[in-house]
Amino acid sequence: MFTNLKRILKFGWQSFSRNKGLSVSVIFIMTVATSTITSLLLFKEISAFWLSQVQEKVDISVYFKRETSEDEILKLKEELYKFAPQIETVRYVSREEAQEIFVQKHKEDPLYLRALEEVGENPFLASLNIKAKNPAFYAQISNFLTQGPFQNLIEKVSYYQTEKVIDKLSILTSNIKTGGIFLSLILCVLVVLITFNTVRLTIFARREEIAIMRLVGASNWFIRGPFIVQGIIYGVLAVLITDLIFFVGLACLNSKLQSWLLDFETLKFFKENFLFIFSIQFIFAFSLGIGSTIMAVRKYLKV
Repeated sequence: MFTNLKRILKFGWQSFSRNKGLSVSVIFIMTVATSTITSLLLFKEISAFWLSQVQEKVDISVYFKRETSEDEILKLKEELYKFAPQIETVRYVSREEAQEIFVQKHKEDPLYLRALEEVGENPFLASLNIKAKNPAFYAQISNFLTQGPFQNLIEKVSYYQTEKVIDKLSILTSNIKTGGIFLSLILCVLVVLITFNTVRLTIFARREEIAIMRLVGASNWFIRGPFIVQGIIYGVLAVLITDLIFFVGLACLNSKLQSWLLDFETLKFFKENFLFIFSIQFIFAFSLGIGSTIMAVRKYLKV
């Protein structure tokens, strides 16, 4: 058995090294396939990052009437957490803090500051800034505020000014997730078909050799063995080339990519998650190389 294994490994390596043109073609296709899978992993993470960044900037604010006390506002804050576990944070902004935020924001614009001085008193209202874990929950939270037991304390809710933005964000989130899954499936099917056909062409070129081995009594697994070894070599080289391309490419374009991708650090993500990415690449390339080889050579094992 050990002798047969040794021969299989030897024949597999010899076949790989002697058919350099076909080997390069298969490695190129498998590198493209592995790069596609790696790109899909990065795209998934980048999409999630973009959505989280947009969601961070979307919230609703509840403005209270002037006579509303701080105790009443804080009580509503507690009730909000009880009412909607989907709420991520609720931040209380007093009238004084709201005025300070306005002054800091417009400290370089004397026109706004003079207008504030002319008003004389603090014109700002106390508020609660509410951020939900999912934009889809903002409508439910807004209804609770405007129709619940605390509605008499509230001057206005900003949800209705940002409702369209929130609805579009919810739709965008759903579409990106659905589209990402659909695109991934299509690309996976395409790269598998292309790789399978390329491997089949390499085996087609050696169909006479397979037929002769079969006729002289070689077992099916002895015939398959060298091709499986080739598939493993293809997979290893494809993964190594893919990682080299991504490391060099991301290192050279890191600063530009970061500005294009809204501060998403692609190189940092690739380094920190390299073991996970490498595992996915390794499993995919090996499955593709070995699976395509077994399926393609099966036709020529029948005499």
